[in-house]
Amino acid sequence: MNTLDRYLVRSVISGGLAASAAFAVLILVFGMIGEASKIGPAYSVWQAMLFVGMTMPGYLYELFPVTVLVGGLLSLGGLAAHSELTVMRATGMSLLRLTRPVLIAGMILAALGTVMGETIGSWWQADAHSMRAAATEKEVSSGLESGFWLRNGDRMINVERALVSGQLAGVRVFELSPEGLPVRVLQAERAESRGDDTWRLEGVVDTRLPIDQPGETVEVARHDRLEGQRLFDPAILEIVALNPRYMNVSQLSDYVDYLERNQLDSSVYATAMWMRVVQPISVLAMLLVTLPFVFVAQRGGSAGRWLFIAIILGVAYMTLTQIVAALAPAYDISPVLSTLLPPALFSVAGLMALYRAVPRSRRMQANAT
Repeated sequence: MNTLDRYLVRSVISGGLAASAAFAVLILVFGMIGEASKIGPAYSVWQAMLFVGMTMPGYLYELFPVTVLVGGLLSLGGLAAHSELTVMRATGMSLLRLTRPVLIAGMILAALGTVMGETIGSWWQADAHSMRAAATEKEVSSGLESGFWLRNGDRMINVERALVSGQLAGVRVFELSPEGLPVRVLQAERAESRGDDTWRLEGVVDTRLPIDQPGETVEVARHDRLEGQRLFDPAILEIVALNPRYMNVSQLSDYVDYLERNQLDSSVYATAMWMRVVQPISVLAMLLVTLPFVFVAQRGGSAGRWLFIAIILGVAYMTLTQIVAALAPAYDISPVLSTLLPPALFSVAGLMALYRAVPRSRRMQANAT
């Protein structure tokens, strides 16, 4: 890379990092506003601040394409406002040539964002929710290798995995005697909420332990389905079930494999996994689709209007991504296709706009050579 390339790379990276810092502050502010209602004797202000700080990297990574978009627009727009892009083009650099260092900077930012999102972004999300669950729900213990545990009267309930769809996988219910000894154990492959604290258990093994009559034998019964089992309020799942949007690729892959092995619907988690895989491509697509607006704006003298349109495009991209991800399971669309479609569409649109922004004479000259 020559000096101009390095200068453009530094400008775009610094703009992206500055925009990330600004978004991080906004996330912290709105996060504290959201946690304020939960603060009480068991959940202190310090714990709320810790929760917001630990979840911030995960939220920031989700918004990272828009963050890079804003940072890139600010940095490139500043160069255009000071006629630096005009000087670069006067030296013989074409629009397509100026695109290369911008995309290199985008790849560096995408790599930095991916490292953050796949490490502390997901790790701290899980730790933060476990911390808040321990503080606000005294009867709930989560973050264990065996899943989460809770107590409801004389029942101890262990759930291996809680899904955001309101289903449970790998459920064990221990009924205790007044002395605290187990008198009955229910093991179910899955459970589905039926409203309030009532659940339907499927694939059940019902074991009764005769602790009051030591000479009696253990009774074991098997049921395909048991209705009306009172376990716990499904609202607790909002505390212990980590949103798949904030899991890393390794965690999501493990969940998808588990669900498929147990013949459960894995579409939500598979879509979330591929969204994280495609996230670096989304960062590049955001920069690519905004480059024509920046370069055209410096010629047209309406930079503010074009930059506003580019920001709207970025928000539209994120909205389209979320809509496609939500509709894909309902219409049985492949998770790979549904996650690749938005960045592919925007990348093609960006390339076409950039091609049209190149003067016709230069395109013909380039084709001739």
